[in-house]
Amino acid sequence: MSTHEEQCTIGFPRERMLAACRVAIQRLGWRILQENDLGLVCTEPPSQNPFTTQVKVEIRVLQGPSDDETRIMFRGSNQGLGPIQSNHVRSQLKKLMDELGRAAVQAPAATPSPVKQPEESQETGTRAVIINGASLSDDQIEILESAYRVRISDGDYWYDPMTGGWGYRGGPTAGVMQAGLSLGGRLAPDASNGNTGVFINGRQLPLQDLMLLQQVVATAIWPGRYWLDAMGNCGFEGGPVMGNIFAAAQQSNAPREGILSTYDKVGMVVIG
Repeated sequence: MSTHEEQCTIGFPRERMLAACRVAIQRLGWRILQENDLGLVCTEPPSQNPFTTQVKVEIRVLQGPSDDETRIMFRGSNQGLGPIQSNHVRSQLKKLMDELGRAAVQAPAATPSPVKQPEESQETGTRAVIINGASLSDDQIEILESAYRVRISDGDYWYDPMTGGWGYRGGPTAGVMQAGLSLGGRLAPDASNGNTGVFINGRQLPLQDLMLLQQVVATAIWPGRYWLDAMGNCGFEGGPVMGNIFAAAQQSNAPREGILSTYDKVGMVVIG
């Protein structure tokens, strides 16, 4: 049997996180096998890959340090052995956690808020948070601040949904938050006013980001267009995985520091 475990604490009450778990499982097309006072047990659909077996995930949803926090423990397993099976368990568990992270920051489906026209939101909004050129509504900002227990300063930001990296418009990476969130508009090539010729997920890196990334992989990065995800997998734009920057850092004994060093799977945001 191959197994993998993860755990996290998120700033939402326990009942809301239970609801978010159900939403995430449903979105993935998975099936709930069991549900009790401690959490849920679910399984992915039967694998279409002859080299992997079906993954089952046990989710324990526990009261956190305060009434507004929830501790979640994940244990994924399947009946296979070896690195292929182990990697499959890890990837499916990551997929579930990423989907849970997205579901957690959305308003509960059971109590939808009235739909507002964009013109009304812009006229009545009191906050000014812009991400990738698009303004967030006050409701979106409130949900994010409640979920991550931080104050998001009004300002103009860029956000890379592939890595979770963010910064102020025209500047380098300032921190890392949950990847995969639907926030604002599309990441622009000139979001950081970069001039290095190195593009990551469509954004041209400024010199500061390029130097930090080269420190992580301990090698020079040639000008070009690349993709990079929150787990460190990377490759040429439009191409397959070529490697992993964290694995490269370990092989070179370089410190795992830099633009992705604070990544947390369910989104400890660091917007200041």
